[in-house]
This record gives sequence, structure tokens and C-alpha cells, in this order.
Amino acid sequence: MRSPLGAVLLAWLLPTVHTGAQQYDLRTFSLEEGLPSAAVNAICEDADGFLWVATDQGLARSQGSRFEPFDDRQGAPGPMATALLPCTTTTGVSHLWVGYRDGALAVWSKGRFTAYTTTPALPAYPIRAIEPGPANTLWVATRGGGLWQVDTATHTSKPMNTGLGSLRINALATTPDQGLWVGTDSGLYRLQDDHWIPMAVGTLTGKRVLSLHVDTLGWLVGTHLGLVELDPDLRLTPTQGQAVETQALPHTVVLSVLRETPWSLWLGTPGGMVHVDRRNGTSRITIIGEANGLGHDVVRCLHRDRSGGIWAGTGYGGVSKFTSAAFLYITERDGLGSRIVSGLHRTADGMLWLATQGGGLSYFDGRRVEHLAPAHAPPSTFITCLGEDAQGHLLVGTFMHGLHRIRNGRSEPVWTAPTRDAARVNTVEQLRDGSLLIGTGAGLHRWQGGTTTSTLEGRAIHDLLMASDTLWYATDSGLFAAPLATPFAWRHRTDVPPTSINTLALDSKGSLWMGTAAQGLIRKRGSKVKTYDRSAGLQSLAVESVVLDAYENLWLGTKQGIHLVELDVLQEQVLSIRAYGPDDGFIGLESLPCATLLDRDSSLWFGTVRGAIRYDARQVVEDPKEPLIHLTDLQLFYEKPDWSPWCTGFGRNGFPSHLELPYNKNHLTFAFTGISLAYPEKVRYRWLLEGYDPDWSPITATQRVTYSNIPPGEYTFRVMARNASGIWNAEPLSYRFVIAPPFWRTTPFLTGGGILLLLGFVGFVRLRERTQRKERERLERKVVVRTRQLEAEKERSDDLLRNILPSSTAEELKQKGTAEARRYENCTVLFSDFKGFTGFSSLMDSDTLVSELDHYFRLFDEQCDRFGLEKIKTIGDSYMCAAGLPEPKGTHARDAVLMGLAMLAAVERSNAERRSRGMTEWPVRIGIHTGPVVAGVVGRKKFAYDIWGDTVNLASRMESAGEAGKLNISGATYAQVMDLVHVRPRGPIKVKGKGELHMYFVTGLRADGAIEGPA
Repeated sequence: MRSPLGAVLLAWLLPTVHTGAQQYDLRTFSLEEGLPSAAVNAICEDADGFLWVATDQGLARSQGSRFEPFDDRQGAPGPMATALLPCTTTTGVSHLWVGYRDGALAVWSKGRFTAYTTTPALPAYPIRAIEPGPANTLWVATRGGGLWQVDTATHTSKPMNTGLGSLRINALATTPDQGLWVGTDSGLYRLQDDHWIPMAVGTLTGKRVLSLHVDTLGWLVGTHLGLVELDPDLRLTPTQGQAVETQALPHTVVLSVLRETPWSLWLGTPGGMVHVDRRNGTSRITIIGEANGLGHDVVRCLHRDRSGGIWAGTGYGGVSKFTSAAFLYITERDGLGSRIVSGLHRTADGMLWLATQGGGLSYFDGRRVEHLAPAHAPPSTFITCLGEDAQGHLLVGTFMHGLHRIRNGRSEPVWTAPTRDAARVNTVEQLRDGSLLIGTGAGLHRWQGGTTTSTLEGRAIHDLLMASDTLWYATDSGLFAAPLATPFAWRHRTDVPPTSINTLALDSKGSLWMGTAAQGLIRKRGSKVKTYDRSAGLQSLAVESVVLDAYENLWLGTKQGIHLVELDVLQEQVLSIRAYGPDDGFIGLESLPCATLLDRDSSLWFGTVRGAIRYDARQVVEDPKEPLIHLTDLQLFYEKPDWSPWCTGFGRNGFPSHLELPYNKNHLTFAFTGISLAYPEKVRYRWLLEGYDPDWSPITATQRVTYSNIPPGEYTFRVMARNASGIWNAEPLSYRFVIAPPFWRTTPFLTGGGILLLLGFVGFVRLRERTQRKERERLERKVVVRTRQLEAEKERSDDLLRNILPSSTAEELKQKGTAEARRYENCTVLFSDFKGFTGFSSLMDSDTLVSELDHYFRLFDEQCDRFGLEKIKTIGDSYMCAAGLPEPKGTHARDAVLMGLAMLAAVERSNAERRSRGMTEWPVRIGIHTGPVVAGVVGRKKFAYDIWGDTVNLASRMESAGEAGKLNISGATYAQVMDLVHVRPRGPIKVKGKGELHMYFVTGLRADGAIEGPA
């Protein structure tokens, strides 16, 4: 079930040194938090949400947790600031006007102070107040120089003192109707037609007016003799309506006044800060001084921030912030004998009793802590628990001295433990029959009529709870239950883990809640048992106390802070478990067993190792306004450079506008703050760099983020803040900037480069095409040349082959790789050799011999070509050729005879030449025969065309049977050429192996048939 607590608890309390009064939820800021001086003169809040404090040593600005001092480095004209006025120009620029003790005036804008001079100059008196005037003017109140009107447009000023009874102005105020009022040492005045009219209010007569507060409800006037309250018509309020009587103040001098709400007033005096609460028709006055945590008793100024917090500027203690009265602390500073509070109980007379460990028993009457006289106090200063009997008397359990009762202001023993181990009393309850049940460190004891009965000896009983007709025991070994009528008829509840249970609580729906020593929180609802541990949100498994608040949410006191267990409306589901600690106002981190109390006014009390804490959810101040988010710093490579070269100007916050950084200036750090003055430590952030981050960052308390190696592009840094109430600012803060690309990545360069690349590509393509064309042409020429060479080589090879083989045979070999032998039926074979070759060859050297043979064989080759015979081969000096092959023809005999005659003629011409030179003649013999032969190529290597058959042999016989210089033909040949040649028959001549053959010497050609070459 949700409570008004909401999402927020309060800030921690800084310790004070004075005693005698309860501590409030105050936080004090002084030199340690950044203030330049502890002497504070004025406080204000600017349009951006920053808190400004004017001190004797200069100005400081804060977002709520720490202060940033400003001095001459930011252009401040002096150290002693005395007055502040925030304002916003018509263009939306936030300004802050600052007055100084020497009469100087300065303005803060765009991150710097500028000294503001006027003509004539303002008098050299302390400036006490600044208020906005009509049409670009300011009202400046001085202490000794009167009031001045400053025209901010013309830098002129003029005094406005006509009619003032004193030039020592202490306060300045404007009313809703634009009226101007001043409080002086001689009373209250109103400006009318450039003249001051004294306000004749009887109560103010003769009083120094030191402070003013004006609103629609009326006037609060602080004087050196107390507070005067006036209605809007400047009439004294009725006596019964007065907020406070002067004698109720800690000091008669009222230095500052503030109306928080219609029923809540704050006064600053030299004796402390006064809060007046006028709800319910009565005035309840609370005085807060140094003893309560205030920085100093002298309160010079007051300010209420936009979130509702009250700031007090003190004379020598800095500034103190009062957020709410939700927390009240009672510690040894307030009079407790020990700050370890082990028990809390409020009796019927309204007294709050506090049990401590080592400090005895104390009581709190609402204003101060008191003690029983030593003679009337319990004998032990170690108090373990508190209770109450049927008569309303306080029952006091001790560590070693049993149980006592406080009656009539005196302690009296009630029950003495039967054993030493049972002397520690942990809990006590009175049954309906008047008997007392006492849970001790060694069993459960029932005391009735002076008689003690015991059970569960040896077990420590930590807590007792009576519910309807059942009595529940929390022990060191688990949960026990017994009928209320027979409390000793107990039964161990085995459905609950057998662990040490410290405390018990029962809600309105019948659920039993158990805080354990090591297993967290256990809930028993009917037969169902469930455990809540760290996975559910507990920070500690040692739950010392459990208490239900007025909304039936559970509050747990643990070894590591307070926990709120929020339940749904039906008390069935746990919605959340939230932990609270010192940052939330619970200064005592560790709670003590069963030391909790739900008070009559629904507030909660917790006993801790640092005192008693009261939490009143009704007093919690929610912060309903979104935090104001600001960029506080921008760094490049962790330094603050001169941004001027990369921006067009500077915004009102002093940051560069239209920032465009070069590509190598891409390491940026953003610092930011979200201002929520009530709970600054609870502000959370998330950010996004658009164009770089894929999504928003996780929620964090970090106020600084660094981005490195940001690539060129346009970016927007966005940051959002959330206050302690969970409210995010509606629009994130945005800061746009550009990382420029290097020149080689700019559009002109890329365009030009693209064009050049395109032109280069086109040129390259064309050059390549030209080169390829030339190369192709070169290759084509080379192919032609090589083709020609190959053709020539082929021709030479073919010629060589044809020189060796007949053309048809050569072609057949080329195509088939083999040549078939053929038979030729009509063929003429010519055989020749040189007569006497052996003899004259022996007289020649080999080179000459070969040369001579080559000479004659070349002559024969020419005749072969001439007459179309096929040269067959040469063997030594023999030359053989044939006609009628490889292609048959009818003139083979004639061609052979003609060739033989031509050979004889060629040899004769050569021999004639040789005779003329006296050289040996080479006589040749030629024989021809006609008949069938077989011709072909045999073998695989060194092909040779040859002929075989009897015709070849007979041709050879014709040659050998012939004579030198004669052509000898056979009868077969003669039969083929008888019509062409003249012959001389030789008759039959015996041939070896052939018998006798007819042979003929050809003597010449017939005249009618002479042929010079082949037909």
C-alpha cells in the first residue's frame, strides 16, 4: 500500500557540537563545502536555479551540494558582497545584480562579472538591498547613503531620499501594486511622487525596521524589538492572530522574515532561526539554533528555494538548509546517556521512554531529554526492552538484573531471574489474566502472584506476539506457537525454517512477519511461507525489527539500514523493497532488536546505534518541480581552450555557439548539473550524443561524460535530469556541435577528387585502350611475322621433307604419321655412278671429295627437277632416281631417257672444264630399266623414301654393264622410247643372276621426236 513518503526521503544530518536539544534534519555548508567565508549577507536563486550566496569574502554559487566561489578571476569588483538581485532580460538572458559593502555594483552575465559604474557614482556605503524598478531601472538601498535609482540603459543614477528620516536603509520591498517601501532606522516609509511618506503604524513607532516581507496576505516587519504583522491595508492584525509574541523569541532583534505558507513563518534572529506553525488556530514555535544543528545562531537572511527548502544565512556558520520536519534525531548530544537506543515506548501520559545500552533509561517530553534520578533508576544502565503493564506502568527489561517497573517516578524490581542465564530480559508481555510472560536469554518465564514458572529452558526468546487466541514466540531455533489460554502448551512450527528469529509483527490480514538473524524476512500467511532475501531487495539478511506503519507498509530495521516493504491494497503482494540509509535521513545505519515504535501521530521511531530517529511521513516535502539542467563545463582534451577560432560567438551561459571543431579536435568532455536544491544528492542523469550513441545511457549519478575519437559529423549532446521525486525534466538540455572532416573528406575536395578520378579513369581507360590497341597491333604484326616465319619454317621443313620424300608421301606422313608402301606397275629407274671413282677418290682429301660429289649431284638434281623425276637416294658415288612415281605418268620412260642424256651432257661440260684446267675427269655411266617397283617409307626414325623390286636391280645392272659416257637402257625401256631415240643395240648381254638381257646405248634423239624437256 503506497504512503505519502513517495519516492523521496531526506538528506543526511551533519553533526553539531552543542547539546541540550533534539537534532533536526539540517545540513550546513561552510568553508569545507566551498564557501569563501562563513559570514553570509544575502541569499538568492537565479533564473537558472542556481543558489547564490553573498559573503564577506565574495560570492559563491551552488547546485545544492557544493559551492563554487567567484572572485576577481571572474571579474568580481570586490570581495565583500552584501546584496543580490536575480533578474531576466526581455531577451531571456539571466542576470544577477550584486551590491558590495563599498557601494560598488556589478552584474553577472554570460559567465562573467562586469563592474557597473554610474554617473554620478553611487555613494561608498554598504548596499543593503536591490529591487527592480520601472523601465530598465533598479532601486539600490544603501546603509548610510539612502536610496538611489539606477538607469541600466544610460548608466545614470539619482538619489531618492526626499522625506526619509534616516539614510540608513535596512530593507527594501515592492508591493503587488508596484509600490516601493523601505525599512530604515527611523521606521517604515513609502515612496509617493518622488517623496517618502512615513507609515504611522503605532506598533512600529520608534522601532528600527530591519527586515520586510510583503505578499498578498500582508506584511511581516522585523524590528529590533520583535516582529510586527500587518494586513494588506497596513493594519495591525488582531492580537490573537499575531504569529508570535516578542517574549517567545530567542532574541528580540528580527534580522530576516519569510512567509513560507499562510500558516508557516520563518524568522532569523541573533539567537537562532524561529519557525512559527499556525495550523489549527494556534502558534507552535520551534527555535532552531546551533544546538539543533544550525551553522550559527545569528541568522542574517532567509530564502525559500523553488523546491520548498529553507536556507538560512548565518553570521559565522555559513548557510544551513532545512528541508522538512520529517526527521527528528535524539542522540547523546541531546542528553541520552548512550547513543545506542535499544528500546522505545510511549506511555499513556504521552512520555516517550528510551532505553539505551550503557546509558540507562531516559524520557523525552517533546522538547528535551530527561533522566530519572540515580536513586530512582533501574539498577542496570544496560536496558534491553520496554513494555507496559495493565495499570500503564512502564516495564523495563535489563541485561543482568531482570525486570523492573517504573511507578511514581521510581524503579522497583518486578521479577528476578531464577538463573544467571535468564537474567537478560529480551521481551515482556502481560496476559489477560494479569500475569507477565518474560522472554529471556534462557527460556520463557511466567510470573504470576510472585510465582515463576518456566518452559523452553535453554532457548533464547527474542520476541512475543499476542494475536487473537494465539501466542507466538520468536526464538533462536525457530517459531513456536501456543494457545493464549495455555501459553506453555507450545508447539514448534516446523513449516517455518528453524532459524533464529529476532522479531514478529502481524498485519490486519493475518499475515505473520518474521525478521530473522541470517535469512532475511519471512512471511507466514495461512499455510504459505515465503522468504524475502537480497534477491528481493534487502541490503542485509539480519532483520532486527519489524513495524507496520499507519498505511500497513512494513518498515524493517536491519544491520545495514532501514527498509520499506511496500504492499498492495489487499496486503497480498510485495510491490517493492527499498533501502534507506544516511543519505536519506536515517543516520543510524544499524538497528537494534525490537527497537521500533508506531507513535500515536502515525510517525515511526527507530532505535539505532546512533540514537533514536523519528520519521513522520506527513512532513515529507515532495519536490514537484523538474530539475533545471545546465551545462557547467566543456573541455577539449581535458582542458579549457580558447573556443573563439571555432565558434561564431558565446551564449548566455558562456559556452561557444555554433561550435565547429577540426577533425583532430575530437575529444570532448561535457560536465552538467541538474539543480534540485531540496535533494541534490538524489538527482540522477542520463545522456545521449545523437549521431554517436545508439541509445540513452543508463541512469546514473555521474555529472561528467567524455567522448573520444568522435568521427566527423553533426552531433547533438542531450542530457536529462531526474529529481528525488522521480520527475524528469520535460525537455533535455541540448548542445549542438560539428566535427569538421579533414580537407580530403570535404565535399569540394571529394567532388574535385571524384572528377579528377573520373577524368583520370577515363584517361587511364583511353590510354589503356590505346596501349592495348598498339600492343594488339604489335602482337598482330608479330603474329604476322611469326606466322610468316612459321610458314617459311614450315615451307623449309616441307621443302626439306620434300627433298627427302615425295610430296604426296610427305603429306601422308604429316597427316597420318605413317606412309603406306605402294606398288607402281610402270616405272622407269635411272642408276648412275662414276667409273674409276675408287681410284681417283683415294687421291683426294675428304673435303675435296665431298665437294666434288656435291657438285655433280647438284647437276643431277637440277635435271631431276627439269624432267620431273623423283630422286631416290645417293649411295657413295651412285645416284638413283625414278620416273612414274610417286604419281604415275605415261612418259616415265621418255623422261628418264631425256634426263640420262642431260646428265651425260652436264658431266661432259664439267669434264671439259676440268680437262682444260688439267684436272682429273669424272666419267659417268648411266643405266635405265623400266618395270614395276614398290615404293614407300620404312622405319620410325630418319625417314627415307625408297623403292624395291627387280626393276631396281636391273637398272643397277644396266649401269654396271654400261660404259663411261654412255646411256645404257634395257629392252623394256627401249620398247617405250624407240620412237624418240637412236640407239645402238648391244645384243643380248649376260647379266649376273638374270641371264642374257638386251641392252641399248642411246646415241641420240630422233629429229622428229626430239624433246628438250619432259612432255
